[in-house]
Amino acid sequence: MKILVDTNILIDHLRGIPEASRYLAGIEDGNMEGAISVLTVMELYAAPKLGPENIEKISRLLEIFHVIVPVDLFIAQTAGKLIAMYQKSHGLEPVDALIAATAIRSDAVLLTRNEKHFKYIPNLLVVNPLK
Repeated sequence: MKILVDTNILIDHLRGIPEASRYLAGIEDGNMEGAISVLTVMELYAAPKLGPENIEKISRLLEIFHVIVPVDLFIAQTAGKLIAMYQKSHGLEPVDALIAATAIRSDAVLLTRNEKHFKYIPNLLVVNPLK
């Protein structure tokens, strides 16, 4: 199974939440194919609650991902279409639209706690590890 890991799952792992860590262990062991968006990297380094003391932990965590997906034209176009369709009705934020488009492009399941941000998007399978 190919999984695109959302930022909140990585933050949960850094905070010691075992359900998040279980999936990441599967990726690290090679039992699951894991990827993240380049936007997740940005969000991790910008997360104010993590603080500068966690920079080394973040760097080590990112090493388990052999695939960091850049934003390409397809992802940008798909995200734009999703924003046009769902921003007013569902409050879809641009970064969430880009994450959803990345999962669709990568043919991956999106691993996230924020099901409500993504559950209405067609062609996107969402898994919440806390459920």
